Amino acid sequence: MLVEQFGNLVRDQRIRKGLRQADVARSAGVSRTVLSRLEQGRGQPVQTDILDRLFQVLEISPQVVARSGPDAARKQARLELQSKLEQQRIRHLRLAIELVDDERAAPLMIAKARETVQLWRRNATCNPRYIERWSELLRLPPRKMAKAMASLGDWEDALFQNSPWSWAWN
Repeated sequence: MLVEQFGNLVRDQRIRKGLRQADVARSAGVSRTVLSRLEQGRGQPVQTDILDRLFQVLEISPQVVARSGPDAARKQARLELQSKLEQQRIRHLRLAIELVDDERAAPLMIAKARETVQLWRRNATCNPRYIERWSELLRLPPRKMAKAMASLGDWEDALFQNSPWSWAWN
């Protein structure tokens, strides 16, 4: 939802300024493919620093503002939740890259995540389905785990809301 809105904002401003995608992408230090997908509303989770660079090049200062009306609070809450989920996805994708990139640190990081899941199990502080799903993921070798974390599908939002990795970014 936010990616689509930001993509429309970037496209409209780029066209208004008479700039080509290639020029904007080069100035912002992003690939033209990423910019094109964003503008088409097909953007994968887009890192906030990419959006920041595009906004800077296009001189955009976006504001998330709740509109008045009966649904305003609900719409604002939905936007805030969507933003939070997007940030969680980005954190988990960065973590997945770190697991693959740092072979020495990966086992220690995984062990710490397993401890968190065991704590959830002992104290019954998390849904048993999440505990079992994270336990399955944490049994995988680091490369397979990273790949699985990047493609959780229907489970993604739920698992990322109950993440044993939260210590990694606190």
